[in-house]
Amino acid sequence: MAFCDFVVKHDPSKEAPEELTKKILYSIIIKRLKAHKPAVMFVGGDSGEGKSFTALRLQELLLEIQGLNTMDYIEAINVYTPLEYPEKLDALLFDKELKKANIICMHEAREIVKAKLWYTFLNQSISDVNAMSRTIKRLCIIVISQFIRDISNDIRYTLNYYCIVRRPKQKRARLYINVLWKDDRDLEKPKLRRRKLSGYVVNKYGKYRRYVPQYLELRKPSAELIKIFEKKDFESKSGIIKKKINSLIKEIKSDVGAENIKVASMVDHYLKNPDNLGLIGRRIRGKWKVNPKFRDMHDLTKIEAKEFEKKLNEAFTQRGAINE
Repeated sequence: MAFCDFVVKHDPSKEAPEELTKKILYSIIIKRLKAHKPAVMFVGGDSGEGKSFTALRLQELLLEIQGLNTMDYIEAINVYTPLEYPEKLDALLFDKELKKANIICMHEAREIVKAKLWYTFLNQSISDVNAMSRTIKRLCIIVISQFIRDISNDIRYTLNYYCIVRRPKQKRARLYINVLWKDDRDLEKPKLRRRKLSGYVVNKYGKYRRYVPQYLELRKPSAELIKIFEKKDFESKSGIIKKKINSLIKEIKSDVGAENIKVASMVDHYLKNPDNLGLIGRRIRGKWKVNPKFRDMHDLTKIEAKEFEKKLNEAFTQRGAINE
């Protein structure tokens, strides 16, 4: 059976390849919303593959093809932590200034909340948006998480697209899109299946060509968008991490009666939560170097910051965790 998810016109002699990507996204996302159908997209992939930037670029493209400026909506449509979710969803649904905004993106926050809480949050939030957007406002829901198992079986049936992001070295991120469908041939045991995105491209002569993209290659979002995103992501998550480390410090002090264990507690936290390392700074020649924001976040002196760097790198070296 030949499936058809999109039919788009494209003239490669006049249009860049990204124009074809934009037209396909418009067809599978925006047209669904206009037809009063849901558009729920799961974006997965290993840590460091570029899931967040790819989702940000998706937002940029989807808003751009609707004639909207992403800079006007980036803060409103991105949920960095579960604590922000209720307020931002309410604003998207009822705030007149956000009437045209039709995207909500939930960024992975499993590194700052317990696995069970993250699992519960994801499933409840997807369920909420699905229910409310059907009656109030159609929204494209982008859910970012490493693993599809973070979403329960019943909620998976509400997903329309299952996407994986991979970023080869020195190349752009690649978004692999699969369409999800329900196989109910066995009514006693219906199953969720996936297939490749497929459709037709119409050339300037009106000829239809079958097109099954292996992946959509996306460049990075604009530098200005990245700057705003990273600032908001850092601010949202760093406050929670700081509170968790302070609680750990108090617990250790109470247990062993130690007074000077701040740096050791921080090193312990980041060793146990390597996904948080992106908030520290960056690696230079295989060694982690903290940035000023990180020092301010934890109220570290320069001496404490140097001690933290030294102990963290020594611990990773001993574990063989730093790979060149």
